[in-house]
Amino acid sequence: MLIHGGTAFIGGTFTRADVRISGGRIAETGALSPMPGEETRDASGLFVLPGFVDIHIHGFGGYDCMRGEDDVRAMSRELIETGVAAFVPTTMSAGEDETRAALLGIQAVCDRPEACGARVLGAHMEAPFLSPKHIGAQRGECLQLPSVAAYMRMTAGVNCVRMMTLAPELPGALELIKELKRRGVVTCAAHSDATAEDVHAAADAGLTQITHIFNAQTPLHHRAPGVPGAGLADERITVQMIADCIHLHPDVLRIAALCKGATGVALISDSMEAAGLPDGQYALGGQAVFVSGGAARLAGGVLAGSTLKMHEAVRNMITRAGIAPEIVIPMATSTPARSIGAVGYGEIAPGYAGVVVMMDAGWNFVGALRE
Repeated sequence: MLIHGGTAFIGGTFTRADVRISGGRIAETGALSPMPGEETRDASGLFVLPGFVDIHIHGFGGYDCMRGEDDVRAMSRELIETGVAAFVPTTMSAGEDETRAALLGIQAVCDRPEACGARVLGAHMEAPFLSPKHIGAQRGECLQLPSVAAYMRMTAGVNCVRMMTLAPELPGALELIKELKRRGVVTCAAHSDATAEDVHAAADAGLTQITHIFNAQTPLHHRAPGVPGAGLADERITVQMIADCIHLHPDVLRIAALCKGATGVALISDSMEAAGLPDGQYALGGQAVFVSGGAARLAGGVLAGSTLKMHEAVRNMITRAGIAPEIVIPMATSTPARSIGAVGYGEIAPGYAGVVVMMDAGWNFVGALRE
């Protein structure tokens, strides 16, 4: 397939270039001519971007990764239509057996990917080693203190775990962070009552990300910077951000982006099953979730994930937070990919995943293209 006439984001800049996809990968870029019989798509007047990489997503389109392999496969098929080239299904608080069953479902899709779907890069465990003081939409009865033994029980028979969100101030957390680093698992802080000092100590042990910064964590105060302050100040840490303008005010999105830059922010959806569907009643972790005006909340009003799509996050960062597109695009593509060591995603370059996103001059999503 030849994508002709667009303005492509290549090497960190926008340039007029054609893009050829062959064999499911980017084959070449530049001033290209169609090959005999080659499908050609006209991208005139459009931006051509790398496929998005979503490293924190619970569900989409009526599907939830906690329900197992079939739902993860359906998410894969649905998400690629929204421009997501790869994603990390994210578990939430549940019993150990239920968590392991969900991980086995994710493992199955990692091992046998959907032929025409977004690639599953592994699992993100957002529980159970969280603080009850910042529980958010997690189930308190399923939380426990961090331990290598509990982690090994839940992950027996799987090797798909790529990320773990925990509360670094809890007893046993630093030991677990060190072990996860040894195993190549990225650790993140959230649902946490940590001080800034706790976060810096966790970074010394190997923690490298803050999950959904400012949400479900100690607040930023000028004498007690908490989890978000440490994340913004520590150059070792990438911060995940939900840019739906519900979880975070546009000014806060702008502040974080100005602090961390293109390589320090990973835009995430944190979406649940209602994403891509109308307002109404849904579920998350067995709890009723009510979606109104795109905001997903438990009955008591607590935010319960989002209904955000990645292309909407990009548009919000550019049009509402006022951040330059050259800074924003990596936040949804190369930065999340790099943050978890996912090679071959997040750029338009030969050999990379052959999924590209087209957006118009107003940063509205036009479509996703793949061979």
